[in-house]
Amino acid sequence: MAGSTDKREPDRGAGLSRERILEAAAQLGARDGLEKVSMRRLAQALDVWPMALYRYFDDKDALLDAVVARATDDVARPDPAAPWREQIRGLLSSAREALGGDALRLGAQLPRALLTPGAVRLADDALRVLGEAGFGAREAPRAWRTLLSYTVGFAAVGTERDADFEYGLQRLLDGLEASLPARSSGRREAVRGRP
Repeated sequence: MAGSTDKREPDRGAGLSRERILEAAAQLGARDGLEKVSMRRLAQALDVWPMALYRYFDDKDALLDAVVARATDDVARPDPAAPWREQIRGLLSSAREALGGDALRLGAQLPRALLTPGAVRLADDALRVLGEAGFGAREAPRAWRTLLSYTVGFAAVGTERDADFEYGLQRLLDGLEASLPARSSGRREAVRGRP
């Protein structure tokens, strides 16, 4: 580009990679919110031409999907040896942190997040835990939707107070535990009094 003062290289970008682009997008999102991330701003942050980004992502939607998928992939797996309430609490706390309790402000992207492989794994883990706790095939998905809706709503509102989240989650778990069939009463007694 003769005569141009723009020294960015269209292809090099000092080791441009999918991971480096996602990291830069996450940093921009943390600073300004994901809704303000654009391919042009991201290219400026990476010191590359905007077209260089399209070698890795078809468009901004694909980029945002990858950022959200990266966040949901970070949700920790539950410890199968822990009581069911502790496993569910861990899953939901980790999901809240990954999806909304962080600076990325993923609230607007939550519908996308629920379709990622990480979110599907999260649901599979939760349904397994709830099934093992004694919830039936119809009740476990309903319980999970209730718990997930609470967590997603809390994340979307952007409230970061752990005590508030724990208060609501404790009440939901208390209600769910009270609805367990009588055959699970031994399990109920084993976890009563746990956080």
